[in-house]
Amino acid sequence: MQKSRLSKVAAQFEAVELLNIARSLLKLSYRELSEILNLPESVLCRYTNGELLPSPETAVNIVNKLENLLSLDVVLKRLIKVREGYINFTHIVTQSDLLKLYARRVRNMFQELGITKVLTAATDGIPLAVSAAISLGAELAVAKQYKDLFEDSFYETTYIAGDPPRKVTLYLPKSMLSKGDRVLIVDDIVRTGRTIQSLIDICRQAEAQVVGISVLIALGTEWLNKLRDVDAKIDVVLYLPSTCSSQTS
Repeated sequence: MQKSRLSKVAAQFEAVELLNIARSLLKLSYRELSEILNLPESVLCRYTNGELLPSPETAVNIVNKLENLLSLDVVLKRLIKVREGYINFTHIVTQSDLLKLYARRVRNMFQELGITKVLTAATDGIPLAVSAAISLGAELAVAKQYKDLFEDSFYETTYIAGDPPRKVTLYLPKSMLSKGDRVLIVDDIVRTGRTIQSLIDICRQAEAQVVGISVLIALGTEWLNKLRDVDAKIDVVLYLPSTCSSQTS
């Protein structure tokens, strides 16, 4: 009984959260939401202001009708900017409402995998990884291009990145990843897959198991060939043409 009651309350708060995200990210007015949800504008206003919670049945109806509209790939297509083949999405991964949608997607895709650690490479993937870790109740591990001052022992791996090519070395304190950890790797944007391969190498050094890979944006699909021997669930939110450019690999 208690669990059922908590589930109903969680659904009510989820509905209110999605209403606020729809207003914030998609700039939908109360009139537009009223037409979509078949609910009075005044009631929707009271929901979003926190004056009133929708009934459990109304909450389910709101969530069902807004889920497709607020599907993360749909929202990304509306927000992302491509100019002369260059992707500008830095402003996207810092928006709290988009991070909430990403957290919902990660929870739906990976919550059954028993993930204990979320691993990413500094710096652009950190907001996504934090959201993923919170949504899964897992710990966060961030591989950096330098050694932390107060750590003595590191996993490290080197790969070739950039144009012109350059060597990049990632370091992860051994205290952050342990044998037997079940790891979700998070990357914001992927073209070559080299960063993901390097993070997988770190997991192998630690004897941790990569069970999931979450990518926000992928440029083409060739990078997937490099992961054929990785037994992990891979989720890509949005694919864009490989001809697009970015500042990460």
